[in-house]
Amino acid sequence: MAGREQKYATSTGGERVTAKAMNGGRRGRHGGTMTRDRRVRTLVGSVLAAASLMVPLGLLGSSTAASAATPSSTTCTGTSATPGSLPGGTYTSVSVTGVCEVNAGQVTVTGDVTVASGASLVAAFANNDVGGTGTSGLTVDGNIDVDSGATLLLGCEALHFACVDDPNQNNPTLNSPDAVMGSIDATDALGVVVHSTTIGGDAIQSSGGGGPSCTPSGIFALFGSPVYSDYEDNTIGGNLRVTGLTSCWFGALRNHIGGSDTFTDNTMTDPDAMENLTNQIAGNLLCSGNSPAIQYGDSSEDVTPSEPNVVGGFATGQCAFSVEQPRPAPVAGAGGNPAGPLTPISVPSSTPPGYWLVAKDGGVFSFGTPFFGSQAGQALAQPIAGMAAVPGGGSYNLADASGAAYADGAHASDCTGLNATLNKPVVGIAAAPGGNGCWLAAADGGVFAFGSNAPFYGSAGGLTLNQPVVGVAAAPGNDGYDLVAADGGIFTYGPGATFDGSMGGQHLNQPIVGMAVDPVTGGYWLVAADGGVFSFDAPFLGSLGSQTLNKPIVGIAAAPTGDGYYLVAADGGVFAFGTGAHFQGSTGNIVLNQPVVGISLG
Repeated sequence: MAGREQKYATSTGGERVTAKAMNGGRRGRHGGTMTRDRRVRTLVGSVLAAASLMVPLGLLGSSTAASAATPSSTTCTGTSATPGSLPGGTYTSVSVTGVCEVNAGQVTVTGDVTVASGASLVAAFANNDVGGTGTSGLTVDGNIDVDSGATLLLGCEALHFACVDDPNQNNPTLNSPDAVMGSIDATDALGVVVHSTTIGGDAIQSSGGGGPSCTPSGIFALFGSPVYSDYEDNTIGGNLRVTGLTSCWFGALRNHIGGSDTFTDNTMTDPDAMENLTNQIAGNLLCSGNSPAIQYGDSSEDVTPSEPNVVGGFATGQCAFSVEQPRPAPVAGAGGNPAGPLTPISVPSSTPPGYWLVAKDGGVFSFGTPFFGSQAGQALAQPIAGMAAVPGGGSYNLADASGAAYADGAHASDCTGLNATLNKPVVGIAAAPGGNGCWLAAADGGVFAFGSNAPFYGSAGGLTLNQPVVGVAAAPGNDGYDLVAADGGIFTYGPGATFDGSMGGQHLNQPIVGMAVDPVTGGYWLVAADGGVFSFDAPFLGSLGSQTLNKPIVGIAAAPTGDGYYLVAADGGVFAFGTGAHFQGSTGNIVLNQPVVGISLG
């Protein structure tokens, strides 16, 4: 075959078969029993049952869930030989406890869908194959939770992933886009394969997979396919995060991601795996500890050839802007090919980020980025101490001195803040670079972690400090944070936060008021109230230390490309240094009710 990705297929003998075979491909899998063609990844393998000749799997004496004439919760179950079929209609929730197919009309779930341990949900049909007329698809207003050992197949598209019931598997024409208004959360799942789906929240997959081999297992064994996970042609409002997965193959291609994209500590057996490419990422791209490393593989030979990821924030590790890989990767042996030209895995967006300023009363001022709301005019427990944009710029959080957090925008709810009495006031906030969390820092060095992706790595709360802590900054890899004190002392926590020097013990004309981490080197910049900038394993790009300021400097923010930074003064004046920092306006000539206390990039 020389076509598009075709994961479910019918063999030439008419037998209903499903396997991830790559017909006509360039590279063998586990002893040469499979080959792959990037244009068509076709599921061709073992026969399910003699009775399945030319008949969709879900029609073979299927176990059908109760009708949804009156919305209610339901359970869909079945076996590999006799899958359950979920009738079209509206349900309050759905629990999948066996093998379940969405092939009997359009299904809407107003709550959550749970794919229980060892179960499989196949929502990759275009037609109503049970009723005979109409279409099939799945819309979930809540979340899809995929439990240990479970499998999710969601969405299908003619170009890259043929629908199960497309009558022409070699030249598919059918599409069935699905929608999840909430998030997809898979923990220890066997496999998650999502195509052409709109996800309002996050897509998070942690641990699981088929193990360190390409031997078929679970429902994939029935398909004659190695276990794999894949996200292609999706729109994800929040973050895409895949961590600790051990399987045969993984890919993430052509997704539009509103937050950050994280791939860490994943191990794939197929040397062609870890193709994380052609994604449009509004937030950050974090890649580390993956084997093989993020690469082009043979994806550049797809019907839609792979291109570098375009990243609105910063890119780190195996996906850093400086990392290049051959496109395509070399393939040895007969029928192979030499390495293609070195090509960046990621490139920065051509649109420079905007920024927000926040005032002590919770007023927010936006420049080159959307305004999502403010706390101006509202009763605050304490004055605002700082702000942190959610990666991707679709939301932001404000933190006041009491540790209360205020969320503005659709994806800011992970940073919940404190509801407790503190020894010392909160002085800063930092967003988790991978999304889904934040850290608050208090003047005594206490650190408070919030959200599922902001681990607590330690604090200076038990130390005797020479000067109070005045700021906190996250390590680019989401694996640590730095605290800075007014005397320029630096305290690092977590494996990704490296100590590169400090101003502690040195004379300062004015106290340090903030710090920013260089996303390229992992070093940092410190800024003093007089605008003096001190760089440590980060390029010095200029300062205001010798200039007369109308108001003192109160904060600093780094450009995502590491070649610039912004300083902000208490009157809202903004000063951009370096080619990567773009001035887009300020409140320097506006009379403010309260002074500005921070800046955050959108």
